[in-house]
Amino acid sequence: MTDRRLTALLSLTAADALAAATEFKTPQAIRQRYGDTFREYREGSVFGFAPGEATDDSQMVAATLLGYARAEELSDAGLSGVLEGLRDWLSTRPPDVGGLTRAALGYGTLDGGVRAWADSGFQSAGNGGLMRIAGVWLAGFSGEDLARQSVLVTALTHADPRCVYASVFFTGLLEALGQDEPLPRAAAHGLALLDTTDARAIMLDAGLFGLENRAAFEQFAQASRPARQQVRERVRSGLDGHLTSQSGYVLDTLEAALAHARSGDWLACTEPAALLGDDSDTVACVTGAIAGARGLAVPEHLLPQLRLGHSWPGWQREWSCLERLPELLGAAQRAAQGHSQSAG
Repeated sequence: MTDRRLTALLSLTAADALAAATEFKTPQAIRQRYGDTFREYREGSVFGFAPGEATDDSQMVAATLLGYARAEELSDAGLSGVLEGLRDWLSTRPPDVGGLTRAALGYGTLDGGVRAWADSGFQSAGNGGLMRIAGVWLAGFSGEDLARQSVLVTALTHADPRCVYASVFFTGLLEALGQDEPLPRAAAHGLALLDTTDARAIMLDAGLFGLENRAAFEQFAQASRPARQQVRERVRSGLDGHLTSQSGYVLDTLEAALAHARSGDWLACTEPAALLGDDSDTVACVTGAIAGARGLAVPEHLLPQLRLGHSWPGWQREWSCLERLPELLGAAQRAAQGHSQSAG
């Protein structure tokens, strides 16, 4: 299982780096500049990432894992460690951080995501939680612990129930794929986890809905049932190969990633995400997580150059992902295992 998780971590990072050059470009502009294939790291990132450098998506996955590893020292169940890890990353001013993520982490509190969602008029449902939530499964959580951590880690920045429940489904999907379930059965497992998870109760128990967040609590309660249904609909649509867009809307990203990830070859999964542009790095990252959880390995020629395109405490830009990610993954898994044993 550790090897499958490492495959997935390298896969999502490489897919993110592959599509970094096409982010926010149109398919027409991409083909005019790069041609009809996209199987190598290329120049052209709007945020200045060099070929082989992954973006905020993979960086936040790494920051999440660093946060879990730090939680072992903090004698913390994990959540405040993850928050600290993400805030360390944000403090060095990454060029491509999303607006809602910036606002939520700016509060510096566990309920910052709830507050930022309220500030948006309860409208923001971007993909900034989904892009990094694979880190919860990668750290080794499973079952009810996996669902709980998925809810809370997503809600640190993206508290809309569409975001929260998309993450619960997604980590459940990865869990089943990591156990060699085929994609349709893995999706059924993710949907079952979605149906049995009461995200509002989990967030309330963790203190994310205080008295000052009463309006958010009521809004979450009202929107939860339709949010679950929307996630179900987009999952089924993506599994059928339909793709609405590659926008930054969380359900568009989830649907697109499922549509891309049905292929049986790593590049066949990730290349279409790069060629379609728009929020291509995030769609590719989520697609890469699915492909890796399925056991599809990154082509060897893409691994030596792979880096995270930003430096913050605990990670340096020049470090090789191939050399450093196994150590990071192991540290996070040891911390998560300690939390699960103490909770049991």
